[in-house]
Amino acid sequence: MDQTRDDNIKLVVNDEQTLYNAFSPEDEFSEPVKSYIKSKIASADRCRSFNMTVISREPIDEERFRSAVSNWTRNEKALFRTHEKKTIRTLIGMLIFGSIMLVLTLSLQKQIVELKYSLMPIMGTLALNNAVAIIIKDMPDISVKKWILNEMEKHNVITFEYGNEK
Repeated sequence: MDQTRDDNIKLVVNDEQTLYNAFSPEDEFSEPVKSYIKSKIASADRCRSFNMTVISREPIDEERFRSAVSNWTRNEKALFRTHEKKTIRTLIGMLIFGSIMLVLTLSLQKQIVELKYSLMPIMGTLALNNAVAIIIKDMPDISVKKWILNEMEKHNVITFEYGNEK
């Protein structure tokens, strides 16, 4: 299997105006375009770089399209960084809270026997369970999304094909 092959995302444009959000003063893709590109990237092989081919009968404003890609990538990275920070803060909070609850329960259990039947060990265990779920489920997703966004920014190859009658 060739690991260096590029994944080419093909985008067929019938009307250039449908590419962009009509309400934005900046060059910003419409939601269907964003969803389409995200779905193609999500199904691509992680070991490959991305190319995008825009197919249109009529010439489109290539600079505007490249600007929209750049704006979209920048916005996605900002949203991703916010999500990543929130996830890491939640993970650290769950680890600290769960550990404190379990350590308190174990250290005070000899003085207060009923403590082992209280909610403290249950809350600690649930917090640590949530932390493990974040580590197992969310952190790999964050890693993949970070890779995808970095690849989109580094290897932003866009080609345009005009006059295709398909």
